Amino acid sequence: MPRLCHVIAAVAPIALLAQTWSARRPRVLFRSEPEYTEEARVARVNTTIIVGLVVDENGAPRDVKILRGAGFGLDESALRAIQTWRFEPGSREGRHIRTSTQIEMRLTTLDKAHHGQNARLTFGLAPGIQRPELIRGEIPADPDPPANTFLRVRFTVGRDGHPADFRIFEASNPEWSARALQEMADWRFRPALRDGQPEEMNGIFELTVSQEAIENRPSLRRAQFIGPAEPEDFSLPAPRLISPPDRALFNGHPRSVTCKWEPTPGAASYVLEWDYRDAGRWHAESQGASGSAYEVTAAESTLDFAGADFGRWRVWPVNPSGQRGSASEWRTVRFLD
Repeated sequence: MPRLCHVIAAVAPIALLAQTWSARRPRVLFRSEPEYTEEARVARVNTTIIVGLVVDENGAPRDVKILRGAGFGLDESALRAIQTWRFEPGSREGRHIRTSTQIEMRLTTLDKAHHGQNARLTFGLAPGIQRPELIRGEIPADPDPPANTFLRVRFTVGRDGHPADFRIFEASNPEWSARALQEMADWRFRPALRDGQPEEMNGIFELTVSQEAIENRPSLRRAQFIGPAEPEDFSLPAPRLISPPDRALFNGHPRSVTCKWEPTPGAASYVLEWDYRDAGRWHAESQGASGSAYEVTAAESTLDFAGADFGRWRVWPVNPSGQRGSASEWRTVRFLD
């Protein structure tokens, strides 16, 4: 299988409990890169895959699963690669422990026509059905002139491998989206199979184009989940938030918000935590779940939201030992479409 791509991988611990100075996260000792599949090479795919796993007491990966896939055969390739990784296990009080972890893999081509893209192709597969495989056709090129844009479309792959019945769910650039659909109509698939017979199958294609390519965001270091909302280092004051203001409203795609705050004296990094409204309640609170966050070194970072609804964010300072200080207040944002 070809390796004609550049791979960026970040290991992201899921801190389900507040960590103390004596806790240590897993560290990668050996890694192999996922194969860039022939299907992805033909399509010129740039994408991000998030893998969840547990690092056991011996440093071996367990319970490896795809949390956010990309399609094009890359999910299976990522799982095969992660199974070969080896870690220095996490520890607490000097003893090795099992640790839940995420790995974010960014696979990119060197094709300028697809710069800053993040593509995803998924099919709703029932047990026993082999997914359609793209055998001809490229991901639509970036808009000209360059611009941030987003497309989410549903379509059907027929028994003859021809895509049809395109239905746009979301699109930020009508002219570019129309061109993209014309190009997608020329795609050809090896159709889905059930017991060796062709099967009609519905798929969802998502494409985001960001002129600030994901791999070039210097402030983004790793994704994580954070546990109980209590500070561990009370000497670190809460960061002063700068922008966006509370109750800020946004339109358009991509649904990204750049959050900024003043540096906190004594902080080595920051945890930017976010949440979203679900059935009138904040998701993490209603589910009793850990909060989602990015750990960053700069005093700003960009969040990407999936839907048109309310979100909120706040910032924790982190000392050189990895302990969180006092959190800032929450600020809310909302996307109108």
